[in-house]
Amino acid sequence: MADAEVERRMKVMRDDTWTISTRRRTYRRIESKAGSGRSHKESYIQKERSYLQFIKIETKNPPTSIPCSSSLTRRFFDRPLDSKCFNVGALDQLFIRDGTLDKLLWNDNWSVDGTVSFFRYPSYKKLPSRWSPLGSFFVTSNYGVVSIWGSRYYTDFGRLMRFSHYQVEEFDISPGEKYLVTYNRPDLTDPNGLWLKIFDVSTGTGIVGLNNGDVADSPQWPVIRWAGGKDDTYFATLSKNNTVSVYETKNFNLLGKAPLNLDDVIDISWSPTEAVLAILLKAGGEQHVKTLLLQIPDKLKLAEKDLTAIVGDCKMHWQSNGEYLAVNTYGGFEFFRIKEEGIPTDFLKVDKRILAFAWEPSGHRFAVIYGDEPTLSVSFYSMKTPGKVTELTTLSNKQADSLFWSPKGNLVVVAALKEGKLEFFDVDRLAQISSVANVKANQVVWNPSGEYVATVSTLPQEEFDSDWCSDPNDPLDRFTIWSSGGDCLFVHQCQNRIMQLDWRP
Repeated sequence: MADAEVERRMKVMRDDTWTISTRRRTYRRIESKAGSGRSHKESYIQKERSYLQFIKIETKNPPTSIPCSSSLTRRFFDRPLDSKCFNVGALDQLFIRDGTLDKLLWNDNWSVDGTVSFFRYPSYKKLPSRWSPLGSFFVTSNYGVVSIWGSRYYTDFGRLMRFSHYQVEEFDISPGEKYLVTYNRPDLTDPNGLWLKIFDVSTGTGIVGLNNGDVADSPQWPVIRWAGGKDDTYFATLSKNNTVSVYETKNFNLLGKAPLNLDDVIDISWSPTEAVLAILLKAGGEQHVKTLLLQIPDKLKLAEKDLTAIVGDCKMHWQSNGEYLAVNTYGGFEFFRIKEEGIPTDFLKVDKRILAFAWEPSGHRFAVIYGDEPTLSVSFYSMKTPGKVTELTTLSNKQADSLFWSPKGNLVVVAALKEGKLEFFDVDRLAQISSVANVKANQVVWNPSGEYVATVSTLPQEEFDSDWCSDPNDPLDRFTIWSSGGDCLFVHQCQNRIMQLDWRP
């Protein structure tokens, strides 16, 4: 009897242990799907889930008064972008961050020192300001608020909308300007706080967000990678454990209810014009990489190619129309002809160190800087002939480190920024137009019309010191406007170091 009683009690203990174990496993599966409200003790459970789960948020319309002028009401967002969105006559507009001020400038022809500043806004040096992708409005951020500015006429320029996000550090506008993404670093001490929000730009209301409990495998900024085109229908995230997840903005749910079934993803990049996702992933071995092209939302495999590449140096370069994709490989580039049937590939051998690569905007040509200093070479190629990468010309023994194509194509600035040299080159005629020396700049920026080029030496925002006294003759405190042929048209001296400069798209 004693032995039977012991056996019975042992059986009960085994049953209880099995039940507890089963409940733990069930609880873990539920938690991995729920993805919110975890404590520090349960954080290990989240590691089993490799994607982010967006939660709905409710925010009221901004309490600030929106100007009653017909040019500044919310109807502004319902109209297509036109030439009068900021200024009658669509003059070139330039954004500069001059010390602690954001300034928007315009000038008739950038030929005389008659610059007019039609917007000045105190800026917080650590937070960004920028134009929206289509140039419909201007966006600023200040600790807990992101604001959208705009007008039909520069004289009534004002705030159109503002969005609240405590301690905001970064923001992004979707390509079609439908959504605003705001971000701050997750704070594990506040598991219910939101570290990322997505707003509807047209109404100012919050749609979804990510709370601080969902951070164990959260990606770094930019968290959201928007699909190409202006539909703003899809976006992707790349997690720390190299998992890719695609979401649709219709309901902000995970497409297919699961991440893509891919391991060891190195990087992802959307086509600029459509929902085609290029993926780099390890294919086995230290120097083997695979490139995969997927059509979203059906996840149709359009192309797949094994490459021999050094993982750290392997990069993807889309042409602006999405017609071509170039991928750095070990000893050259692999090219995908996206618009041709079957997406054929071409290989260009470059057996020297590559310093720069750049596509001609909306064109079939590209340029490469390669070699060992000081004897660098700049080569121009064409993809126009199917199945062949044609060399157009090579410029030998050059000092060059950067390439800047005109938005119109055909013209390119070959720059040696360290040495202060700019060379304006006509790719149609394969001839140098002009050469400029002693340029103090670390940025070269074409305006959208391709008529002007701005050069400026910008200072990282974190290095700016508001107590620093500027020299009115310091070349680092000015920006210069050049013609497309390399003629100096305009020099503007600022009161402080310049931290940003961007033309309005």
